[in-house]
Amino acid sequence: MIFTKKLLHTWRVARIRYALLTGLVLCAANYAIELLLDRLGTTGSKTILNDLAIGILGALAVFFFLSANHEKLKFDDAKQRMVLISELNSRIREAFGVVAASALSDDRFARLRAIDEATDHIDSILSEFLVSREHRVRWSEEQKSLEVHS
Repeated sequence: MIFTKKLLHTWRVARIRYALLTGLVLCAANYAIELLLDRLGTTGSKTILNDLAIGILGALAVFFFLSANHEKLKFDDAKQRMVLISELNSRIREAFGVVAASALSDDRFARLRAIDEATDHIDSILSEFLVSREHRVRWSEEQKSLEVHS
């Protein structure tokens, strides 16, 4: 839980940092263009407030874009987990159906064999789930690492 909070704080700081950097670059670029226009004899705005307004608007645009992108990634991840859980639920229900059907059998060995098969089937389902989960976690960590470093 602490790791998750620290990671979320790091992403927020990274988004704010990118927004501030964009704002500063836009402000400086606008100021440089105004200086160039002034030297060329074209009258430009004589106030730095215009430069600050452009920088702030650019920073807000970048911050909202990064925030929306982050929320979309969270939503897509939650949707993917829901699909996976639904599939897992369906497959385990099938295996329990075999157990329920075996309970009706009069032959003790047939019941035990069906229960063993269902147990093996559930074990294979969960093994596939763990492998799939490890792959998804590894991919997700790579994507988040790229997002933070880019």
